[in-house]
Amino acid sequence: MSDHRKAKVLIFWLVLLASDTSAQVLLKTGSVRTMASGWKLNYLVVCGYSFYIVSFVAWMQILKFTRLSIALTASSLLYITVPLASWLLLGEGLPPKVIAGSALITVGVFLLGLKKKA
Repeated sequence: MSDHRKAKVLIFWLVLLASDTSAQVLLKTGSVRTMASGWKLNYLVVCGYSFYIVSFVAWMQILKFTRLSIALTASSLLYITVPLASWLLLGEGLPPKVIAGSALITVGVFLLGLKKKA
């Protein structure tokens, strides 16, 4: 894979992680506010679903260039970014089980990313 194509794929990965994580946080915040306001449509929910559309487009581009087994496993990085974002932005807790699970996911994705020597 050329350096240009690798850079393009990396950008799509960053877009996927950022947009999907943002969608989760916005939907959580929007749903709490929607419940409090008597089920009136909330702009945060609309924004959250808009970020899902961005995620979908990024995911389709990633699948064009990446093996499905690697892409699906690497997408589990969302199990790290979403708890971190909810901790930082929503004040939710980070229990030891989540931290340990996130560490295991990180190690697993790293191991899959290692290349075999020719």
